[in-house]
Amino acid sequence: MKHISRRILTWKFYFYELLLPSLGSLAPARADAIVRTMGWASTYLRPGRRARLKAAMARAAAILGTRGAAEAGWTALAETAARFTARDYPLDGVGDDDALARFEVIGFEAVREALDRGRGAILVGSHLGAHIAGMHWLFRRGLPVRALVQRPKHVSRELNRRFDASAAPYAQSEFFLKRDLTTAAAVERMMQARSALRDGLAVYLNGDIVWEGSNTRTCRLLGRDHEFLAVWAELACLTRAPVFFIFCRHLPAGRFALEFRALAPESLSRPEHALAAYLAEVEAQVAVDPSEAVAYLTWPCYTEAPEAGDADPPRRDAGDPSPPRPQALRAADAATLARSSARR
Repeated sequence: MKHISRRILTWKFYFYELLLPSLGSLAPARADAIVRTMGWASTYLRPGRRARLKAAMARAAAILGTRGAAEAGWTALAETAARFTARDYPLDGVGDDDALARFEVIGFEAVREALDRGRGAILVGSHLGAHIAGMHWLFRRGLPVRALVQRPKHVSRELNRRFDASAAPYAQSEFFLKRDLTTAAAVERMMQARSALRDGLAVYLNGDIVWEGSNTRTCRLLGRDHEFLAVWAELACLTRAPVFFIFCRHLPAGRFALEFRALAPESLSRPEHALAAYLAEVEAQVAVDPSEAVAYLTWPCYTEAPEAGDADPPRRDAGDPSPPRPQALRAADAATLARSSARR
């Protein structure tokens, strides 16, 4: 009872359990307009929010040279923030054909070809734009894919159902990550991911996770240096599976643009090279429309790092002797994975 009473006192209860489900009966364009209006209206209800959004877009414009973003783009950022928060709920209660028809897909043929050849594929997502809707498309499309990420909260019933339905031989429930995973469980998930790739499945990971501890590389994103979790890059260099970056952005009228971009094989020489190529592509995507970069422009994990200088960002070598700290996966565990792979 206490849990329920706490829930109804939060905005998430009304947004995710009352408002968004009620929009499912509306046409996509109408539902999208309502969500965007809520984002714009929120700047009147939350003191200081408009100033923060303007400052965020001004900084993006200065870094990326995006003209007009500082003056007019803050309203688009406010509207996209509401869409971003709505996640994939607009696709709930919609038939497969109707849901998939809302996506304009580019570059998927190369992914399909890799999977048809039984090579498997590493799909590297991000927190740009409609990233949960992009994941929704992967599962709704029926791809043999497993997500090596923390199970996302506040997603559609349909996506949750697809997560739970993905079973043998690799249950999706056994792929989800947790911050408090034991060392043994973390290594087991990495071994599962490698086995799934070997068996021709696609493995989805996020490439823009700011992390503390081992298995990270220091790279620059939008003028700030961060330690990014590089597990996906290490897995790619180890297995040599083809890598595709995935970006999903919002389009007018409740539609989405989903793009797959292949990583050049030469970038797999070292994990830091693969990560740098990925982040360069992320910045290029942000430059197309900074209002889609809600996470990068407003989340503290991205915005509270100090501004970087003009020098190249420091890159920690794989042999960094700094002592390992307890995390989901330690450097020693990655070495175990590498030795095991070498034996197979």
